[in-house]
Amino acid sequence: MRFDEAMQAAARAADGAVWNTVEKYNSGGVFDEPEISTYLISQLDSKMTGQIGGLSWSSAIVRNGKGKAGEEKRIGADILLHVSVNTPTERYSKGVLIQAKKAEPYQQVPNAVMDELGEQCQKMLGHTPSAFVMSYSSKGFRAGSATRFTGTQNRDIHRVCTWTTYRFFLELFRCPIGDPRITSGRVKELPVPHVIHLTAEGQLAAG
Repeated sequence: MRFDEAMQAAARAADGAVWNTVEKYNSGGVFDEPEISTYLISQLDSKMTGQIGGLSWSSAIVRNGKGKAGEEKRIGADILLHVSVNTPTERYSKGVLIQAKKAEPYQQVPNAVMDELGEQCQKMLGHTPSAFVMSYSSKGFRAGSATRFTGTQNRDIHRVCTWTTYRFFLELFRCPIGDPRITSGRVKELPVPHVIHLTAEGQLAAG
């Protein structure tokens, strides 16, 4: 299997974790943003383990202890996702910050919510340009650049998040997005309530 095919397979697996979380949300099993984020991370931990696309994937969840709310307030993110890939042809380690918001399509959220989200995005961008907003909706989750949320007048958060979660994970895994300055050591400098590290190792066909 070639690199792009392997990353597509990984993105499908990660997207499966998202849809499991959507189903849990729709069933009433999780309700608020912290609960949804916790469940999503647990599903990613489950899905991103073992052989996927010819690579051996593993994950590790770091749960910070006291001070979660203070850390989120300071950093602006509630999820830090770190990925490292190590194959004979591709090697990289990088991460992204994510702020999650519950928002349904075509729903205009209050100005206060958008103001708060804009401030959170500014804080994330103060640490890294690889910062995103993830919209939690009963119709599915979507992701968008935090940069856009610092100045948009559109209060439909879900629609401003223009990427499907499959697209988000595909771009993260195959490398167009992600900050290489966020490493396992950098994680300690950017503590957030939920941190997950994904690692892929193995050999792929050339090309």
